[in-house]
Amino acid sequence: MLKIAFIGAGSFVFGENVLTDILTLPSLIEDTTICLEDIDAHYLDLMYRYMVKLKENYPEKFEGVSFEKTTNQRKAIEGAKYIINAIHVGGYEAYKLDMDIPYKYNVTQCVGDTLGPGGVFRFLRNAHVMKSILKDIEEVGYNSGKDGDKPLLLNYTNPMVMVTWYCNRIMPDSTVGLCHGVFGTALGLRHALGLKEENFSYLCAGINHMAWFIELLYRENKSSPWKNAYPLLNKKLEENPRFEEAERLRVDMGRATGYFMTESSGHLSEYLPYYRKREDLLEKYRGTMIFANLEHNFNYLMSKRNSESVDKKIARKLKRKKLKLKKRHSGEYASYIMNAIETNKPFMFNGNVINKHGGLITNLPKECCVEVPVAADSQGLHPQGGIELPTVCQALCISNIMVQKAAVEGALELDKEKIYHAVLLDPNTASVCSPREVRDMVEEMFEAESNWLPQFK
Repeated sequence: MLKIAFIGAGSFVFGENVLTDILTLPSLIEDTTICLEDIDAHYLDLMYRYMVKLKENYPEKFEGVSFEKTTNQRKAIEGAKYIINAIHVGGYEAYKLDMDIPYKYNVTQCVGDTLGPGGVFRFLRNAHVMKSILKDIEEVGYNSGKDGDKPLLLNYTNPMVMVTWYCNRIMPDSTVGLCHGVFGTALGLRHALGLKEENFSYLCAGINHMAWFIELLYRENKSSPWKNAYPLLNKKLEENPRFEEAERLRVDMGRATGYFMTESSGHLSEYLPYYRKREDLLEKYRGTMIFANLEHNFNYLMSKRNSESVDKKIARKLKRKKLKLKKRHSGEYASYIMNAIETNKPFMFNGNVINKHGGLITNLPKECCVEVPVAADSQGLHPQGGIELPTVCQALCISNIMVQKAAVEGALELDKEKIYHAVLLDPNTASVCSPREVRDMVEEMFEAESNWLPQFK
Protein backbone atom coordinates (compact mmCIF):
# COMPACT_ATOMS: atom_id res chain seq x y z
CA MET A 1 0.00 0.00 0.00
CA LEU A 2 1.17 3.53 -0.84
CA LYS A 3 0.76 6.30 1.71
CA ILE A 4 0.90 10.01 0.88
CA ALA A 5 0.82 12.61 3.66
CA PHE A 6 -0.19 16.23 3.14
CA ILE A 7 1.07 18.51 5.93
CA GLY A 8 -0.84 21.82 5.97
CA ALA A 9 -3.76 20.38 3.97
CA GLY A 10 -6.20 22.99 5.29
CA SER A 11 -5.09 25.43 2.59
CA PHE A 12 -8.12 24.66 0.47
CA VAL A 13 -7.41 26.30 -2.90
CA PHE A 14 -3.86 24.97 -3.17
CA GLY A 15 -4.70 21.68 -1.47
CA GLU A 16 -7.62 20.98 -3.77
CA ASN A 17 -5.38 21.50 -6.81
CA VAL A 18 -2.64 19.15 -5.64
CA LEU A 19 -4.95 16.46 -4.24
CA THR A 20 -7.22 16.30 -7.29
CA ASP A 21 -4.07 16.14 -9.47
CA ILE A 22 -3.17 12.93 -7.62
CA LEU A 23 -6.59 11.49 -8.46
CA THR A 24 -5.93 11.91 -12.19
CA LEU A 25 -3.00 9.42 -12.16
CA PRO A 26 -3.90 5.70 -11.96
CA SER A 27 -0.57 4.68 -10.38
CA LEU A 28 -1.30 6.87 -7.35
CA ILE A 29 -4.80 5.55 -6.59
CA GLU A 30 -4.49 1.78 -7.05
CA ASP A 31 -3.97 1.03 -3.35
CA THR A 32 -3.32 4.36 -1.64
CA THR A 33 -4.02 6.12 1.63
CA ILE A 34 -3.89 9.91 1.55
CA CYS A 35 -3.56 11.35 5.04
CA LEU A 36 -4.50 15.00 5.45
CA GLU A 37 -2.95 16.91 8.35
CA ASP A 38 -3.39 20.45 9.65
CA ILE A 39 -3.40 22.10 13.07
CA ASP A 40 -6.57 23.99 12.05
CA ALA A 41 -9.22 21.31 12.62
CA HIS A 42 -11.96 23.34 10.92
CA TYR A 43 -10.26 23.75 7.53
CA LEU A 44 -8.80 20.25 7.77
CA ASP A 45 -12.33 18.87 8.14
CA LEU A 46 -13.60 20.87 5.17
CA MET A 47 -10.84 19.50 2.95
CA TYR A 48 -11.41 15.96 4.21
CA ARG A 49 -15.16 16.15 3.60
CA TYR A 50 -14.57 17.46 0.10
CA MET A 51 -12.19 14.63 -0.83
CA VAL A 52 -14.44 11.97 0.73
CA LYS A 53 -17.38 13.33 -1.24
CA LEU A 54 -15.37 13.05 -4.47
CA LYS A 55 -14.69 9.40 -3.66
CA GLU A 56 -18.35 8.78 -2.86
CA ASN A 57 -19.44 10.46 -6.10
CA TYR A 58 -17.13 8.25 -8.18
CA PRO A 59 -16.83 4.99 -6.18
CA GLU A 60 -15.60 2.81 -9.04
CA LYS A 61 -12.98 5.28 -10.22
CA PHE A 62 -11.58 5.88 -6.72
CA GLU A 63 -12.13 2.42 -5.24
CA GLY A 64 -8.41 2.00 -4.47
CA VAL A 65 -7.88 5.29 -2.60
CA SER A 66 -8.88 6.16 0.95
CA PHE A 67 -8.63 9.38 2.92
CA GLU A 68 -7.69 10.00 6.53
CA LYS A 69 -7.46 13.20 8.55
CA THR A 70 -5.48 14.05 11.66
CA THR A 71 -4.12 17.01 13.58
CA ASN A 72 -1.19 14.82 14.66
CA GLN A 73 1.78 15.47 12.38
CA ARG A 74 3.69 12.34 13.46
CA LYS A 75 0.68 10.11 12.78
CA ALA A 76 0.33 11.59 9.29
CA ILE A 77 4.01 11.00 8.46
CA GLU A 78 4.14 7.47 9.89
CA GLY A 79 4.69 5.05 6.99
CA ALA A 80 4.30 7.77 4.33
CA LYS A 81 6.46 7.42 1.22
CA TYR A 82 5.70 10.95 0.02
CA ILE A 83 5.12 14.00 2.20
CA ILE A 84 3.71 17.16 0.65
CA ASN A 85 4.41 20.25 2.74
CA ALA A 86 2.40 23.48 2.56
CA ILE A 87 2.56 24.96 6.06
CA HIS A 88 2.40 28.66 6.97
CA VAL A 89 3.25 29.14 10.64
CA GLY A 90 1.61 32.20 12.18
CA GLY A 91 -0.92 32.66 9.39
CA TYR A 92 -2.21 36.13 8.60
CA GLU A 93 -1.51 37.52 12.07
CA ALA A 94 2.23 36.96 11.65
CA TYR A 95 2.14 37.86 7.95
CA LYS A 96 0.75 41.30 8.85
CA LEU A 97 3.69 41.91 11.17
CA ASP A 98 6.09 40.89 8.39
CA MET A 99 4.64 43.68 6.28
CA ASP A 100 3.81 46.39 8.83
CA ILE A 101 7.05 46.54 10.86
CA PRO A 102 9.44 46.92 7.90
CA TYR A 103 7.12 49.57 6.44
CA LYS A 104 7.85 51.74 9.50
CA TYR A 105 11.48 51.71 8.34
CA ASN A 106 10.54 52.60 4.72
CA VAL A 107 10.94 49.01 3.50
CA THR A 108 8.01 48.31 1.19
CA GLN A 109 7.12 44.75 0.20
CA CYS A 110 4.54 43.63 -2.32
CA VAL A 111 4.48 39.96 -1.26
CA GLY A 112 7.08 39.53 1.49
CA ASP A 113 7.37 35.74 1.45
CA THR A 114 10.71 35.05 -0.26
CA LEU A 115 13.52 37.48 0.65
CA GLY A 116 13.95 40.59 2.77
CA PRO A 117 12.58 40.99 6.31
CA GLY A 118 9.26 39.34 5.47
CA GLY A 119 10.84 36.33 3.82
CA VAL A 120 13.48 35.86 6.54
CA PHE A 121 10.97 35.93 9.39
CA ARG A 122 8.46 33.71 7.57
CA PHE A 123 11.35 31.25 7.20
CA LEU A 124 12.23 31.43 10.91
CA ARG A 125 8.62 30.74 11.89
CA ASN A 126 8.47 27.72 9.58
CA ALA A 127 11.95 26.44 10.47
CA HIS A 128 11.23 24.87 13.85
CA VAL A 129 8.18 23.06 12.42
CA MET A 130 10.22 21.83 9.44
CA LYS A 131 12.78 20.48 11.90
CA SER A 132 10.04 18.53 13.69
CA ILE A 133 8.79 17.16 10.34
CA LEU A 134 12.28 15.91 9.54
CA LYS A 135 12.53 14.31 12.99
CA ASP A 136 9.28 12.44 12.36
CA ILE A 137 10.49 11.41 8.91
CA GLU A 138 13.69 10.04 10.45
CA GLU A 139 11.85 8.10 13.13
CA VAL A 140 8.59 6.87 11.55
CA GLY A 141 8.54 7.78 7.84
CA TYR A 142 8.27 5.12 5.10
CA ASN A 143 10.54 2.13 5.92
CA SER A 144 11.50 3.72 9.22
CA GLY A 145 14.76 2.65 10.76
CA LYS A 146 18.46 3.06 10.11
CA ASP A 147 18.53 1.09 6.85
CA GLY A 148 15.01 1.83 5.64
CA ASP A 149 14.20 3.99 2.63
CA LYS A 150 13.37 7.57 3.57
CA PRO A 151 10.32 9.41 2.27
CA LEU A 152 10.61 12.22 -0.24
CA LEU A 153 9.60 15.59 1.16
CA LEU A 154 7.93 17.67 -1.56
CA ASN A 155 8.12 21.23 -0.27
CA TYR A 156 5.76 23.98 -1.43
CA THR A 157 6.31 26.25 1.60
CA ASN A 158 7.90 29.67 1.11
CA PRO A 159 10.49 31.01 1.32
CA MET A 160 11.25 28.10 -1.01
CA VAL A 161 15.04 28.39 -1.09
CA MET A 162 15.58 28.94 2.63
CA VAL A 163 13.20 26.14 3.70
CA THR A 164 14.57 23.62 1.16
CA TRP A 165 18.21 24.53 1.93
CA TYR A 166 17.56 24.26 5.68
CA CYS A 167 15.87 20.86 5.39
CA ASN A 168 18.67 19.41 3.28
CA ARG A 169 21.28 20.70 5.73
CA ILE A 170 19.52 18.81 8.53
CA MET A 171 18.76 15.70 6.45
CA PRO A 172 20.72 15.55 3.18
CA ASP A 173 18.79 14.58 0.04
CA SER A 174 15.49 14.64 1.92
CA THR A 175 13.72 17.53 0.24
CA VAL A 176 12.95 18.96 -3.17
CA GLY A 177 11.38 22.40 -3.48
CA LEU A 178 8.56 22.83 -5.99
CA CYS A 179 7.29 26.06 -7.56
CA HIS A 180 5.17 26.76 -10.62
CA GLY A 181 7.23 29.80 -11.67
CA VAL A 182 9.18 28.08 -14.44
CA PHE A 183 6.35 26.27 -16.20
CA GLY A 184 3.98 29.22 -15.72
CA THR A 185 6.46 31.66 -17.26
CA ALA A 186 7.35 29.20 -20.04
CA LEU A 187 3.68 28.88 -20.92
CA GLY A 188 3.32 32.67 -21.04
CA LEU A 189 6.39 33.03 -23.25
CA ARG A 190 5.18 30.33 -25.63
CA HIS A 191 1.80 32.04 -25.98
CA ALA A 192 3.45 35.43 -26.53
CA LEU A 193 5.61 33.88 -29.25
CA GLY A 194 2.59 32.18 -30.82
CA LEU A 195 4.22 28.74 -30.84
CA LYS A 196 2.96 25.19 -30.49
CA GLU A 197 4.44 23.21 -27.61
CA GLU A 198 6.51 20.94 -29.88
CA ASN A 199 8.18 23.97 -31.50
CA PHE A 200 9.24 25.64 -28.26
CA SER A 201 12.16 24.72 -25.97
CA TYR A 202 14.22 26.32 -23.21
CA LEU A 203 16.87 25.89 -20.54
CA CYS A 204 15.96 27.69 -17.33
CA ALA A 205 18.24 27.78 -14.27
CA GLY A 206 19.17 29.97 -11.30
CA ILE A 207 17.47 30.14 -7.92
CA ASN A 208 13.79 30.00 -7.05
CA HIS A 209 12.00 33.19 -8.09
CA MET A 210 15.17 34.26 -9.91
CA ALA A 211 15.71 31.57 -12.53
CA TRP A 212 16.73 32.66 -16.02
CA PHE A 213 15.76 31.44 -19.48
CA ILE A 214 19.39 31.27 -20.57
CA GLU A 215 18.31 29.38 -23.69
CA LEU A 216 15.03 30.23 -25.39
CA LEU A 217 14.53 28.32 -28.65
CA TYR A 218 11.95 27.86 -31.39
CA ARG A 219 11.57 26.18 -34.76
CA GLU A 220 9.17 26.63 -37.66
CA ASN A 221 8.23 22.93 -37.70
CA LYS A 222 9.59 19.53 -36.67
CA SER A 223 12.02 19.34 -39.59
CA SER A 224 13.37 22.89 -39.09
CA PRO A 225 16.51 23.73 -37.07
CA TRP A 226 16.20 25.28 -33.60
CA LYS A 227 16.81 29.04 -33.47
CA ASN A 228 17.29 31.65 -30.76
CA ALA A 229 13.80 32.92 -29.83
CA TYR A 230 14.90 36.15 -28.13
CA PRO A 231 14.93 38.24 -31.35
CA LEU A 232 11.43 36.95 -32.08
CA LEU A 233 10.30 37.76 -28.53
CA ASN A 234 11.66 41.32 -28.79
CA LYS A 235 9.83 41.74 -32.09
CA LYS A 236 6.57 40.51 -30.55
CA LEU A 237 6.98 42.97 -27.67
CA GLU A 238 7.44 45.84 -30.12
CA GLU A 239 4.48 44.76 -32.26
CA ASN A 240 2.11 44.22 -29.34
CA PRO A 241 2.61 46.78 -26.53
CA ARG A 242 0.04 45.04 -24.30
CA PHE A 243 2.59 42.28 -23.62
CA GLU A 244 4.97 44.81 -22.11
CA GLU A 245 2.19 46.73 -20.36
CA ALA A 246 1.15 43.54 -18.57
CA GLU A 247 4.56 43.14 -16.86
CA ARG A 248 6.59 46.31 -17.34
CA LEU A 249 9.06 45.57 -14.56
CA ARG A 250 9.90 42.02 -15.62
CA VAL A 251 10.26 43.11 -19.23
CA ASP A 252 12.53 45.96 -18.10
CA MET A 253 14.79 43.49 -16.25
CA GLY A 254 14.78 41.24 -19.31
CA ARG A 255 16.03 44.11 -21.44
CA ALA A 256 18.60 45.11 -18.81
CA THR A 257 20.11 41.62 -18.50
CA GLY A 258 19.32 40.12 -21.90
CA TYR A 259 17.43 37.21 -20.32
CA PHE A 260 13.81 36.73 -19.29
CA MET A 261 13.24 35.37 -15.79
CA THR A 262 10.66 33.40 -13.88
CA GLU A 263 9.21 35.71 -11.32
CA SER A 264 6.24 38.05 -11.74
CA SER A 265 6.84 41.78 -11.41
CA GLY A 266 5.39 42.19 -7.92
CA HIS A 267 7.63 39.50 -6.46
CA LEU A 268 10.65 40.46 -8.53
CA SER A 269 10.58 44.08 -7.37
CA GLU A 270 11.48 42.85 -3.87
CA TYR A 271 14.66 40.98 -4.83
CA LEU A 272 16.43 43.97 -6.39
CA PRO A 273 17.59 47.43 -5.26
CA TYR A 274 16.23 49.24 -8.31
CA TYR A 275 12.48 49.70 -8.08
CA ARG A 276 10.92 49.93 -4.62
CA LYS A 277 12.97 52.82 -3.22
CA ARG A 278 10.90 55.56 -4.93
CA GLU A 279 7.18 56.03 -5.52
CA ASP A 280 7.74 57.35 -9.05
CA LEU A 281 9.52 54.12 -10.00
CA LEU A 282 6.73 51.99 -8.56
CA GLU A 283 4.20 53.98 -10.56
CA LYS A 284 6.27 53.85 -13.75
CA TYR A 285 6.70 50.07 -13.68
CA ARG A 286 3.25 49.09 -12.46
CA GLY A 287 1.80 46.50 -14.86
CA THR A 288 -1.75 45.65 -15.89
CA MET A 289 -1.60 41.99 -14.77
CA ILE A 290 -2.78 41.29 -11.23
CA PHE A 291 0.65 40.02 -10.12
CA ALA A 292 2.34 43.04 -11.67
CA ASN A 293 0.73 45.29 -9.06
CA LEU A 294 3.63 46.73 -7.10
CA GLU A 295 1.73 48.21 -4.15
CA HIS A 296 2.98 47.57 -0.64
CA ASN A 297 0.99 44.82 1.11
CA PHE A 298 -0.85 43.88 -2.08
CA ASN A 299 -0.52 40.11 -1.72
CA TYR A 300 -1.43 40.12 1.98
CA LEU A 301 -4.64 42.07 1.37
CA MET A 302 -5.62 40.01 -1.68
CA SER A 303 -4.91 36.67 0.05
CA LYS A 304 -6.78 37.67 3.19
CA ARG A 305 -9.85 38.72 1.18
CA ASN A 306 -9.79 35.43 -0.68
CA SER A 307 -9.38 33.38 2.50
CA GLU A 308 -12.38 35.05 4.10
CA SER A 309 -14.61 33.70 1.34
CA VAL A 310 -13.22 30.14 1.44
CA ASP A 311 -15.84 28.83 3.89
CA LYS A 312 -18.69 29.94 1.64
CA LYS A 313 -17.04 28.51 -1.48
CA ILE A 314 -16.44 25.12 0.15
CA ALA A 315 -19.94 25.07 1.62
CA ARG A 316 -21.41 25.65 -1.85
CA LYS A 317 -19.33 22.80 -3.28
CA LEU A 318 -20.27 20.41 -0.49
CA LYS A 319 -23.98 21.14 -1.04
CA ARG A 320 -23.81 20.03 -4.67
CA LYS A 321 -25.36 16.67 -5.39
CA LYS A 322 -22.31 15.65 -7.40
CA LEU A 323 -18.87 17.23 -7.58
CA LYS A 324 -17.28 17.66 -10.99
CA LEU A 325 -14.05 15.90 -11.82
CA LYS A 326 -11.31 18.14 -13.15
CA LYS A 327 -10.74 17.86 -16.89
CA ARG A 328 -7.04 18.66 -16.86
CA HIS A 329 -4.09 18.45 -14.52
CA SER A 330 -3.13 21.75 -12.86
CA GLY A 331 0.52 21.42 -13.90
CA GLU A 332 1.82 21.38 -10.32
CA TYR A 333 4.77 19.01 -10.17
CA ALA A 334 4.12 16.89 -7.03
CA SER A 335 1.83 14.22 -8.49
CA TYR A 336 3.88 13.92 -11.69
CA ILE A 337 7.04 13.30 -9.63
CA MET A 338 5.36 10.62 -7.52
CA ASN A 339 3.95 9.01 -10.67
CA ALA A 340 7.42 8.94 -12.29
CA ILE A 341 8.95 7.23 -9.26
CA GLU A 342 6.11 4.71 -9.02
CA THR A 343 5.98 3.85 -12.75
CA ASN A 344 9.58 4.50 -13.89
CA LYS A 345 8.19 6.75 -16.63
CA PRO A 346 10.57 9.75 -16.46
CA PHE A 347 9.27 13.24 -15.78
CA MET A 348 11.32 16.43 -16.31
CA PHE A 349 10.71 19.48 -14.14
CA ASN A 350 12.56 22.43 -12.64
CA GLY A 351 13.20 21.74 -8.97
CA ASN A 352 15.00 23.31 -6.03
CA VAL A 353 17.92 21.16 -4.90
CA ILE A 354 21.37 21.55 -3.35
CA ASN A 355 24.22 22.68 -5.62
CA LYS A 356 26.43 19.77 -4.50
CA HIS A 357 30.13 20.60 -4.83
CA GLY A 358 29.06 23.45 -7.12
CA GLY A 359 28.37 20.91 -9.84
CA LEU A 360 24.86 21.92 -10.89
CA ILE A 361 25.36 25.65 -11.52
CA THR A 362 29.11 25.95 -11.67
CA ASN A 363 29.37 29.69 -11.01
CA LEU A 364 27.05 29.81 -8.00
CA PRO A 365 28.24 28.98 -4.45
CA LYS A 366 28.77 25.34 -3.52
CA GLU A 367 26.00 23.77 -1.42
CA CYS A 368 23.53 26.63 -1.91
CA CYS A 369 19.98 25.85 -3.10
CA VAL A 370 19.51 26.19 -6.86
CA GLU A 371 16.63 25.70 -9.28
CA VAL A 372 17.60 23.50 -12.23
CA PRO A 373 16.07 20.92 -14.58
CA VAL A 374 15.55 17.62 -12.75
CA ALA A 375 14.53 14.19 -14.04
CA ALA A 376 12.44 11.88 -11.84
CA ASP A 377 12.22 8.11 -12.29
CA SER A 378 12.14 4.96 -10.14
CA GLN A 379 15.72 5.65 -9.01
CA GLY A 380 14.74 9.03 -7.58
CA LEU A 381 15.70 12.55 -8.66
CA HIS A 382 18.50 13.39 -11.09
CA PRO A 383 19.35 17.13 -11.33
CA GLN A 384 21.01 18.44 -14.48
CA GLY A 385 24.50 19.81 -13.86
CA GLY A 386 27.29 21.68 -15.58
CA ILE A 387 25.22 24.83 -16.11
CA GLU A 388 26.96 28.23 -16.17
CA LEU A 389 24.94 31.41 -15.80
CA PRO A 390 25.77 34.62 -17.67
CA THR A 391 27.69 36.97 -15.37
CA VAL A 392 24.83 39.43 -14.82
CA CYS A 393 22.45 36.58 -13.90
CA GLN A 394 25.10 35.04 -11.64
CA ALA A 395 25.64 38.33 -9.80
CA LEU A 396 21.94 39.01 -9.19
CA CYS A 397 21.41 35.45 -7.95
CA ILE A 398 24.38 35.72 -5.58
CA SER A 399 22.97 38.93 -4.10
CA ASN A 400 19.94 36.87 -3.00
CA ILE A 401 21.88 33.70 -2.12
CA MET A 402 23.95 35.50 0.52
CA VAL A 403 20.74 36.64 2.27
CA GLN A 404 19.50 33.03 2.17
CA LYS A 405 22.82 31.64 3.40
CA ALA A 406 22.97 33.96 6.41
CA ALA A 407 19.34 33.19 7.30
CA VAL A 408 19.83 29.41 7.07
CA GLU A 409 23.00 29.59 9.18
CA GLY A 410 21.19 31.78 11.70
CA ALA A 411 18.31 29.30 11.94
CA LEU A 412 20.61 26.29 12.32
CA GLU A 413 22.83 27.97 14.91
CA LEU A 414 20.01 29.97 16.59
CA ASP A 415 22.17 33.04 16.04
CA LYS A 416 20.18 36.29 15.97
CA GLU A 417 23.22 38.20 14.74
CA LYS A 418 23.26 36.16 11.53
CA ILE A 419 19.55 36.88 11.07
CA TYR A 420 20.38 40.58 11.34
CA HIS A 421 23.11 40.05 8.74
CA ALA A 422 20.64 38.33 6.43
CA VAL A 423 18.30 41.34 6.43
CA LEU A 424 21.28 43.73 6.26
CA LEU A 425 22.33 42.06 2.99
CA ASP A 426 18.87 42.20 1.41
CA PRO A 427 19.11 44.40 -1.73
CA ASN A 428 15.69 46.04 -1.31
CA THR A 429 16.23 46.80 2.39
CA ALA A 430 19.76 48.09 1.75
CA SER A 431 18.41 50.55 -0.80
CA VAL A 432 16.49 52.48 1.89
CA CYS A 433 17.91 51.60 5.35
CA SER A 434 21.08 52.27 7.30
CA PRO A 435 22.67 49.36 9.24
CA ARG A 436 21.36 50.82 12.52
CA GLU A 437 17.83 51.01 11.15
CA VAL A 438 18.06 47.41 9.97
CA ARG A 439 19.14 46.30 13.44
CA ASP A 440 16.28 48.17 15.11
CA MET A 441 13.80 46.65 12.64
CA VAL A 442 15.07 43.10 13.17
CA GLU A 443 14.98 43.47 16.96
CA GLU A 444 11.40 44.78 16.75
CA MET A 445 10.37 41.84 14.55
CA PHE A 446 11.94 39.29 16.90
CA GLU A 447 10.01 40.81 19.81
CA ALA A 448 6.69 41.08 17.96
CA GLU A 449 6.86 37.53 16.54
CA SER A 450 8.34 35.78 19.58
CA ASN A 451 5.24 33.60 20.05
CA TRP A 452 6.04 31.83 16.77
CA LEU A 453 9.79 31.64 17.39
CA PRO A 454 10.11 29.38 20.46
CA GLN A 455 13.55 28.19 19.35
CA PHE A 456 14.98 31.68 20.00
CA LYS A 457 13.60 32.05 23.53
